[in-house]
Amino acid sequence: MPRTSSGVASDPEYRTARARKAARARHSTDVYIRTLIKRADELTEDHRAQLRALLDSVDGGKSDA
Repeated sequence: MPRTSSGVASDPEYRTARARKAARARHSTDVYIRTLIKRADELTEDHRAQLRALLDSVDGGKSDA
């Protein structure tokens, strides 16, 4: 198995840790914001109003759930 700079790809613990790190990166707030901005032209005025309300709220809309 090939060696990487920080572990061996055949090591299950290394692969698990690497997969967790990748999942955190995919689900980070920054990724969501970049995706939203990239697709901003698809937002309706209702979507924009919802976003404004959520961003203005103290808890980010958690109490609505």
